[in-house]
Amino acid sequence: MEFVYHDNKTDSVPSGLNHQTQSKSVLTDLKVIVAIPCFNTEHSIGQLVKRAKTYASEVIVVDDGSQDKTSEIAAASGARVIKHHINRGKGAAMKTAAKHADCDILVFIDGDGQHNPEEIPMLLEPIIQGKADFVIGSRNLPKSKLTSNTIFRKIANKGASCAISFVITVVQPLANFSQHPHFFLKNQGLKSIPITQNLEYRVLNGSFKWITDCTSGFTAMKFDNWNKLNLNSNGYQIETEIIFEQARNGFIIAETPISCIGNNKLSKLSVIKDGLRTGMLLFTKLKDYSKENKKATL
Repeated sequence: MEFVYHDNKTDSVPSGLNHQTQSKSVLTDLKVIVAIPCFNTEHSIGQLVKRAKTYASEVIVVDDGSQDKTSEIAAASGARVIKHHINRGKGAAMKTAAKHADCDILVFIDGDGQHNPEEIPMLLEPIIQGKADFVIGSRNLPKSKLTSNTIFRKIANKGASCAISFVITVVQPLANFSQHPHFFLKNQGLKSIPITQNLEYRVLNGSFKWITDCTSGFTAMKFDNWNKLNLNSNGYQIETEIIFEQARNGFIIAETPISCIGNNKLSKLSVIKDGLRTGMLLFTKLKDYSKENKKATL
């Protein structure tokens, strides 16, 4: 069950840095919605909503069954709040946000305060410039700024990123080759620079698609592409699944460096448990993907 709160208050919000204000002016003809899935985040949600509103036409907060004042604070801060009656998982909250969104670009940002809303224009830039369909705010690029995160968590993220990179670089193209060999040769072959560097972001437009941060909760995408993604996960695995689906559909992926406060007390991600779930999800999706391609060739 979902409860929708409406709040029409307007708040005075700092304009942000000069280059970010300039980026916002470019967005006058685009509708950007910032969606915030959250659970028990009364400590951070108010300021997060107010700061995100600077760069969005609307902020949607999906309260995933919180037992604190997350919904009330978010609504008072100017967000449209949708509340799940019970905790259904981060993936379910993101799906709920997308169901209620109507925009050109959809931005997801975690509600626990670890990401900086002033960096939203950095994620929008590759999409606005027509260079990408989906942008990941990466914590692992050379210019990223990550604080207070454990080595174990970094290693786990690196391993998961290697796994999804292998899947979208090797496994998916091989499946496409079995069905459309000419397409494979045309799009995947003979690229001397597989990853192009452009200002602060990198576009994964070659045959080798190296993902540096597959568990980032700070992403942006063309909203028209959302309904083309076959998303099964209702938990944290949805972040990796979205990458899988973006690549499966042939959408261009980019990454941009972000700053992040990786406070383990704020994070609800169980590295081992959710890592295993992500692995099983990718295995299942690959198996289904292979079956689909076999049927298509018959």
